Amino acid sequence: MRQHGLLRACRAWIPTLGLFLMACGSSSSTTGTGGATAASGGATGSGGASGTGGAAAAFMAVNPCNLATDYVTAADNTIAFGGTDLVYAPKCLKVAAGAMVTFKGMGTETFSQHPLFPSTKRGTLNGNPIAITTDTSATKTFTFPTAGYYAYYCQYHGPDDSGDFMAGVIWVQ
Repeated sequence: MRQHGLLRACRAWIPTLGLFLMACGSSSSTTGTGGATAASGGATGSGGASGTGGAAAAFMAVNPCNLATDYVTAADNTIAFGGTDLVYAPKCLKVAAGAMVTFKGMGTETFSQHPLFPSTKRGTLNGNPIAITTDTSATKTFTFPTAGYYAYYCQYHGPDDSGDFMAGVIWVQ
């Protein structure tokens, strides 16, 4: 049986293409927050990881928010404070890096009645954007540019900064 020149060339080229594809292998990559990238493939099974920031940080329990499921998100990122129960609501708030969070008194409550202090004992201790607030205002907004666990408390109703009673944490991702 006589073969045409083109068919003969294709039959010679197809095994070469197969070897080429096997040598190149396949690759897959995943990129997520934190920049982790993984790849594998090739006849040798080589691969690697690269990226900036590495994998996302593991969860850190910070009293009173000891479980990841304790944290909630809020559409307006507002934490109400005071009231008859002397609370922060929600006490465990999760936001994205760069978010603004507003503390707002319940009813006529002000920071002079519930002085807001950043924790010096719990969570991320460096760079907490929460400033000591003791004036007669009822609303204060802070911007959280960096990931971390930023704890806070009421100086009058949680003065030992243990996270018990009137205290909370903002988990910035």
